[in-house]
Amino acid sequence: MRHIVCILLSCAIVAIAFHNAKPLPKLPQKEEFLPKAEYAKALSMGHNVTAAGLFWIGGVIDLGESYLYGTSYAWLSHVGNLSTELDSLFHTPYMVVGSITTTDEPDTTDFTVMRRAVRVFPDDWRLAIYFALRLANGPTHNYAEAAKIMKHFEASTDTSIPAHIKTIYRNFELNTMQTEMALEMLVNDALNPQYKDLIKGFTPKALRVLHRRDETDTTVINEIRYLMKQLSEHAIDPNYVYRRLLSLKKED
Repeated sequence: MRHIVCILLSCAIVAIAFHNAKPLPKLPQKEEFLPKAEYAKALSMGHNVTAAGLFWIGGVIDLGESYLYGTSYAWLSHVGNLSTELDSLFHTPYMVVGSITTTDEPDTTDFTVMRRAVRVFPDDWRLAIYFALRLANGPTHNYAEAAKIMKHFEASTDTSIPAHIKTIYRNFELNTMQTEMALEMLVNDALNPQYKDLIKGFTPKALRVLHRRDETDTTVINEIRYLMKQLSEHAIDPNYVYRRLLSLKKED
C-alpha cells in the first residue's frame, strides 16, 4: 500500500510540474511542456527515479503517436535530458536518444544527454559510438572529441566489441590532421598486420584524406585500393605509396 501511495503522489507531482512549466517553443503540433530538472527534483520529494520514469514514459508515448499519425516529435532528447538529470543511471533514455537522433539533427540537446551517458557508462561502447558518430557527422563536426571518446575502447578486453569499433577512433583522428600526417598514418596502419583484415576500409579513408570523398573516377579508386592491398602484403615500397597518394590529392 505504501508503494501505491508513493506512485500516486509522484503522478500528482508530475502533473503539477507539467501544469506550471514554461512552454517550449511551439511546433506545428500540440504544445509540449517540460519543467526544469531542479523544479522536478524539488517536487518529486525524493522520488527522483519514479519521476524520471514517468517523464520518460510520457515522452515515449508522444514519440509513438508521432509515428502512428505521421507527425513530427522534436522533444525526445529534451525528455531524455530531464529523465537522466533526475536519474543518471536510467540507461534506456541514453540508448533511445542515441539510436534515434539523426546525424544531421540541428538541435544539439542530445549532446548533453550523450555526454552524460558516456560519463556514467564509460565502458558501454554502443552509447559511445552513437555519440561519436553524432559529433563527427552532426552540425559541429567535432572529430577531435569523437576520437577521444572512442580511443577509450582501443585496449578494451571486452570481447563483444567488434574489431573495427576498437580502431574507429583513428578514422576520426584522420579528419583532424593535415593531409601529409594523415597519409603517413594510413601508410603505417596499412603495414600493420593488426589491420590486415580491415584493409578494404582503407580506400574510403584515403579518398577522404585526399579530398576525394565523392570520387567517381574508378581509375583513381582502383589505384588506391591496389596500393593499400600491396602495403598490407608488404609487397611495395611505403615511400612510393606515400608519394603517389600525395600526388592524388585534390586541391580545394
